[in-house]
Amino acid sequence: VTLLGLAFVLAVSVPAAYVIARYDFRGKAVVELALLAGLFVNVNYIVVPIFLMLLDWDRTLVDAFPDGLFLDNPAMLALVYAATSIPFTVYLLAAYFRSIPADYEEAAALDGASRFRIMTRVMLPMARPAVTTVILFNFLAYWNDFIIALTLLPGSGKTLQVGLLNLMTAQKAAADYGRLYAGMVIVIVPVLLVYALIQRRLIEGMAAGGVKG
Repeated sequence: VTLLGLAFVLAVSVPAAYVIARYDFRGKAVVELALLAGLFVNVNYIVVPIFLMLLDWDRTLVDAFPDGLFLDNPAMLALVYAATSIPFTVYLLAAYFRSIPADYEEAAALDGASRFRIMTRVMLPMARPAVTTVILFNFLAYWNDFIIALTLLPGSGKTLQVGLLNLMTAQKAAADYGRLYAGMVIVIVPVLLVYALIQRRLIEGMAAGGVKG
């Protein structure tokens, strides 16, 4: 779920941030204002309306999907994660794209590169520090989430964090603490590994890039 959510948010946020940072278009101020407003929305406060909306969609499509399509679907949970983190991701990436001199894009354009190629081959590698930062923040938010996963996955399929709580609740006073502590280690290890990898990539990305002479 976490990796799928990261894929969703990067696929949407990177092009959106680049367009907002580099191009002028009608309604740009409105889009930027909407993204800024989205930074102040705490998803934990709107998780119940999201649940009711998905429940209503499942009821509408009950004939086609008797078992439901939106609730209790890890892919939909990942999509909700991505949608709620897009404002922060776009805002941070757009700010970084604006800090990159336009000389790099002009040099690539003179070499015949398309706009898409400039974004993917020139700007994106240079924005690696910002990309790694949003990956780290979003990974921690998705991986450590409890309330959204508990609400949108009401069936037997649970995320690891919710599963640990269910295990402790089911065992009550006779809790197997050895098993619980092992589960906690499993939860912590991926975070430590990702942080170690991101830290190295962040340092590498800060020294990357250059203008073709």
